[in-house]
Amino acid sequence: MIKFLMKKVLVIALSVLLFSVLFLMLRTGREKAGDLQIKGSSFIEDIRILQKKNGMTVWTLTASKADFAEGEDKAKLSDITMVIQKKNVVLHADRGIYNLSERSFATDSIVNAESKDFRIKADSIDYDVASGKIGTDGKIEVEGKGFRVEGKGMDAETGQKVRVLNDVKATFHK
Repeated sequence: MIKFLMKKVLVIALSVLLFSVLFLMLRTGREKAGDLQIKGSSFIEDIRILQKKNGMTVWTLTASKADFAEGEDKAKLSDITMVIQKKNVVLHADRGIYNLSERSFATDSIVNAESKDFRIKADSIDYDVASGKIGTDGKIEVEGKGFRVEGKGMDAETGQKVRVLNDVKATFHK
């Protein structure tokens, strides 16, 4: 009887030991799988962002695709059109980034902007939505009725003040 009881205790002890080892192995395996994180991303097609002030639309930004990386507050935009309603300006670019938290927009491709009075071509632009400031460090060309200005770097404010910063060449026509 004692031998039988000892065998049962030994079998139970070995079972508990094996069960514990198996449990620890499975638990450790889960932790490793949890630590291995693959960053994901999502995208939206045909996106439209509106900026309104006092119920009036200030500008509308549309893009054929917006890629959102996991954990970031930036959207990488493709095939962009931005319409600034008050000034009746339409801007086109192939690629850009809209920062959701800072409410700013920047392109990393050639930008073409048009209105009834002028056309602008720039290597890139940075647009701070809150202040309304637009700028670029790259090459810029502005052409309007009776003039053409080109240079490098530009600052523009909401009050119609535009400054071309370096290597300015201006041509005026009658």
